[in-house]
Amino acid sequence: MDYLRLAIGIAPFGIYLLVMGLLALRRTPTLLTSGQDVLLVGFALCGFALIGPIELFFPTGAYANLGEWAWLLLMALYFLVVLFFALQRTPGWTVLGLSCEQLRNVLDQTLVDKSIEHSWLGNQLEVPSWSIRAIVESSRGFPNTSHLTACGKQPSLMGWYEFEKLLMESKSLSASGSMISRTTFVQATVCIVLGLVCLLIAGILIDQDMARLQGWISRLLGG
Repeated sequence: MDYLRLAIGIAPFGIYLLVMGLLALRRTPTLLTSGQDVLLVGFALCGFALIGPIELFFPTGAYANLGEWAWLLLMALYFLVVLFFALQRTPGWTVLGLSCEQLRNVLDQTLVDKSIEHSWLGNQLEVPSWSIRAIVESSRGFPNTSHLTACGKQPSLMGWYEFEKLLMESKSLSASGSMISRTTFVQATVCIVLGLVCLLIAGILIDQDMARLQGWISRLLGG
């Protein structure tokens, strides 16, 4: 078994699970943009990408000229591709700690407090002054997680920026935190435990192949 390669694959995924579990346990709701969602998932999968597609299509010619630096350049290219997809995502939010109904109430109260004209059609919100039209949706399997996703014509990025800034400064969002439900607590705990197990396994695997890792770092630094 290639211990080092397996550790590289599961370590970022373990960190991702740990972070998401800790965010779910916060009393204050956490807002993640659609781009941040992509970046987090991209980070979670970077280890598997490194030992999978990147290694499969590894440019041996570049390695002959650059040595171990070719790996760092390929990882930089991977994150640039992830960043590109993050920037191309349709504007939207994932709100951890609020149900669909709670998010709708917070959005409505925030806009009312600032006297901003808006209207609701079911779960669809429209804010004409910012050219925003979006749908509030619940997250399947996660009762205290909801989504606000742009719909309709080309959304206004500046409008979404202003809306996000307004919501983050709103007292309604910070005051909307409630007791963590049993289901959410169990889900968050499972994520944290799995994340810690992944990191523990990765640490054990790295310890089994420490000499190889030290050799790679030495070659990278020109030693």
